[in-house]
Amino acid sequence: MTRLAETSADDLRIGARPLLVVDVDEVVLQFVAPFKAFLLAHDHELRLETFSLNGNVISLEDGRRVENTEVKALISAFYDSQEDWQKPFAAARETLHRLTDIADVLLLTAMPPEHREKRRRLLARHGFDFPLIASEEPKGEVLRDLCETRPPLLIFVDDMLYNCRSVSHCLPEALTINLLIDDDYRALAPQTTPPSVVATGWDHLEEIIRRHIAENV
Repeated sequence: MTRLAETSADDLRIGARPLLVVDVDEVVLQFVAPFKAFLLAHDHELRLETFSLNGNVISLEDGRRVENTEVKALISAFYDSQEDWQKPFAAARETLHRLTDIADVLLLTAMPPEHREKRRRLLARHGFDFPLIASEEPKGEVLRDLCETRPPLLIFVDDMLYNCRSVSHCLPEALTINLLIDDDYRALAPQTTPPSVVATGWDHLEEIIRRHIAENV
């Protein structure tokens, strides 16, 4: 795959090599820890009692759980300033660059496209020079459309199981990997169920990917 600054899936040209599609928040870039810090700087606190942002953001001014619309606004404000807060997980960049010897890499981030340019700059600053798609559409549908004419061997990585299920539904032959790096975050997450498999870190993820490609190419 040619490394271009794509703005949509329509700009991509998929080749015959295996395609590794990787989520960004809490997979490539840390999200939970910097979002907690961002909220505290804005008089809010994230208390993860369930595996969701909605219902778990507390206003420090009056102690109330903020409404979902306010959570959405806080997330948008965080994305506006993401370049000041987010950093990559250790080993993410090195692992993805190693994997380019056997696969093309595409980053697929679930965010409004208006935040894409800041995300692209942030990723480039940390050496993630891979194509990037920002979309709020179901990830399975995005990838089904992308791979419509020439589906490669597809591997999809995401921290959200519902995104893995979306891809499995639209592209049943894809390997979907539920990457849950943080122990506390993993404890709250829904249990990973087939056909998806769970990975607990970037080393474990690389092992799964290399084994799958070796067995299927």
